[in-house]
Amino acid sequence: MIVPCQGLRLVVNGRERKEPTPVTVEDKVEILPVEERQEGYWRVKVSGNKLEALLQMQPGVIRRRRLKDLPPAQVLQLETREQESFYPPFTLEDLVRELKSQGIQYGIDWQACARLAEVPAEGTWTIARGRPALPGKDATVVLLFTTQDKVPVTIKEEEQNVNFRERFQFTSVEPGTVLARKHPVTQGQPGRAVTGEIILPPEPREIGLVALQGAILSENGLEVVAARAGRPVARKTKDRVIIEVIPALSHGGNVDLTSGNITFSGDVIIAGQVEEGMAIEAGGNVYVGDTISRAMVRAGGSIEVAGNVFVSVLAAGGTTAFQQGLSPLLTRIADDLERLLAAIKQLLRHPSLKKDDLKGGIGPLVLLLMEKKFQDLASTVELLQKEVQRLHSIPLGAPEGLLNDLEYLARSPLAIKRMGCLEAMLKKVTTWREDIGATPQVEADVTINYAVNSTIVATGNIKVVGDGCYHSRLQAGKSVTINGVFRGGEIQAQGDIYIRELGSRSGTETRVVTRSGARVTAGHVFENTSIQIGPRLHSFNQEERGVSLWLDREGEIIKHYFTTPVL
Repeated sequence: MIVPCQGLRLVVNGRERKEPTPVTVEDKVEILPVEERQEGYWRVKVSGNKLEALLQMQPGVIRRRRLKDLPPAQVLQLETREQESFYPPFTLEDLVRELKSQGIQYGIDWQACARLAEVPAEGTWTIARGRPALPGKDATVVLLFTTQDKVPVTIKEEEQNVNFRERFQFTSVEPGTVLARKHPVTQGQPGRAVTGEIILPPEPREIGLVALQGAILSENGLEVVAARAGRPVARKTKDRVIIEVIPALSHGGNVDLTSGNITFSGDVIIAGQVEEGMAIEAGGNVYVGDTISRAMVRAGGSIEVAGNVFVSVLAAGGTTAFQQGLSPLLTRIADDLERLLAAIKQLLRHPSLKKDDLKGGIGPLVLLLMEKKFQDLASTVELLQKEVQRLHSIPLGAPEGLLNDLEYLARSPLAIKRMGCLEAMLKKVTTWREDIGATPQVEADVTINYAVNSTIVATGNIKVVGDGCYHSRLQAGKSVTINGVFRGGEIQAQGDIYIRELGSRSGTETRVVTRSGARVTAGHVFENTSIQIGPRLHSFNQEERGVSLWLDREGEIIKHYFTTPVL
């Protein structure tokens, strides 16, 4: 009995058998090995950037078999030995024709092509490489002056015993000073694709060097030189760097009715006082050598006052300084309006609501929601109205009609008839908030000696280097440092706050607010003082010394006591 197996053909007396077959010595038995052939696969592909030609190949397979020698048996189970060999699915001539048909003509590795045609292997190989284009260099402009509007004054060794308070010197240049130097573009080198096309490098970016007032552009256009003494300023746009020198306005006396209000695009230096009812508006820094009383000082840069500040408003950083305080209120109003609209839409879809109930408009729903769910919206609108009213002389950029619309909503929610009214309000609030966020943030500081009943606003730091502040409001985009006392009023900051003495023994209400992640440190704190860090509020019910507060990772207030001096 012979039992056939796969890969062998059993032929008995000229007839192929696929089942076990008995045989005798009279039978003619043939056992024929079966050879299998599996076709291979190949293709040539050009990369997306045309810098490579890739050969993908799956070799063909030939499986050859032979009969395994077996000992005699009554039932002979046939077995085979199998051997695989690979053969290339293409010839070198086939590959040459394919390269030609695809237009591949540059950077061909003929040695690799010949090797792969003779010794096939599965995989992907690079058989042609192009030459990439070498990019050039963009034009650049190097500023040869500090962009800081002020630098700290260096204290000489012999001045160590002088009663010196922290001061800065405004940046200035003399005529003939080279302010900026341009490095022109460097052109790149073209490359070549495997298909023969020339690959052009990206065009290097040109940048113009422009000199405005107080500056001169050299004949070759590569340097800007100061034409007068003053403060150098650089402005960068998408394709230009603009250099100018702004002279400082120096006023030797007081700012009073004789001089009139002072408005200047650059720095302003006042030797004397700023008297009652007067105003200074400067595009740069402001320095006042004496007292400011019942006046307003607005600066696009920093403000420094050597004397005291009484019942006045100081704002460093231009209109942005005032707008910083509005942004959180606008965010709260926008969030409440958005949630109010969503709640009204949900109620309108509710099956229990009858259309006849709202014949006069959606006012009843607005009133219901503002009384039950959005009680804080009216109070936030009131806070915004008060802040804008306090700054009535400052252009804050409010969209036309928005403040009246919000006041109407807060006072008469029942009178709101259409969803479109609320949607229009939300759009205006969002636009105003986005405009404030898009305004370039200039980091401008305020440094004063002493303040009473005043408002001090800065986009940067506020430093009080003298006795302190009484019944004042401080708003800083960064940190607040007070060497003396802060009694009565409020401090709002986005950074750390350091105060030597906070509050008063008489219990005058004093409030400090800063963001999460900041730290409030005070050497001496009196009762009726509250400190808010992010969403957390801590009130002092008794006098405490050497205390520092911050939020831990869970958002809870940590209070730490120390014995070393605060400042």
